[in-house]
Amino acid sequence: MRKLIGALLVVGILGAVGVWGYNWVFSGNRVNDILIEKDDVKSLNAKIQIGFGDVSITDGEDAWIKGTVDTNKKKLKPTVSYKKKGTVGNAEIKQKGKIFAGLGNVRNDWDLELTNEIPVNLDIEMGVSDSTLNLSGIQLSKLSIDAGVSDATIDLSGDWKDSFNADIDLGVGDATILLPADTGVKLIVSKGITSLDAKGFTSQGKGVYVNDAYAKSDVVIEMKIDVGVGDLEFKLVD
Repeated sequence: MRKLIGALLVVGILGAVGVWGYNWVFSGNRVNDILIEKDDVKSLNAKIQIGFGDVSITDGEDAWIKGTVDTNKKKLKPTVSYKKKGTVGNAEIKQKGKIFAGLGNVRNDWDLELTNEIPVNLDIEMGVSDSTLNLSGIQLSKLSIDAGVSDATIDLSGDWKDSFNADIDLGVGDATILLPADTGVKLIVSKGITSLDAKGFTSQGKGVYVNDAYAKSDVVIEMKIDVGVGDLEFKLVD
């Protein structure tokens, strides 16, 4: 009996050590800093790939890109690369690993600032996310957003100096997109099982909508939107 009790105690201790070791390796509070410092480039290509999580992006002036990723999984540490080619900077921020549902609760919160000082070609890929993208202060030269399952707010309001194109692909989820009333806007919408709210826009047929400023504005935002399932709302902001 004593040998049995001793064996059970050993197994219990080893199990506890195993759980502690697993949690030490795979979990714990980790805040990963992201920083791409300024140099002498004249424009920036920024590619951001996020598997899942809560995502916040806004403009800033301290660096080309800076921010934090707050996660409780070591495997989700992002990789950051930056290469300069002539007068163009090429930045890529990518989720390093994948976490399967069987590993328990996962926290993965992204909070990024992108420069408002030079033109940015911004490419964002998000798998499963809740995102708030306040891009109104960024000098966008082109925008691409690919979100699989996402509830998103995308703010493109503000006073734009130059025209740009935007491609937005939303699989499943609700999206609210804020756009400037005084800048020309053309929407080309392809939707599946989706409700569409586009107050202030005039339909030109075949999924094409324009605002009142489109016919007279020198600056135009042309946006192609592909939505699978969800609610899509466009809001014009003065």
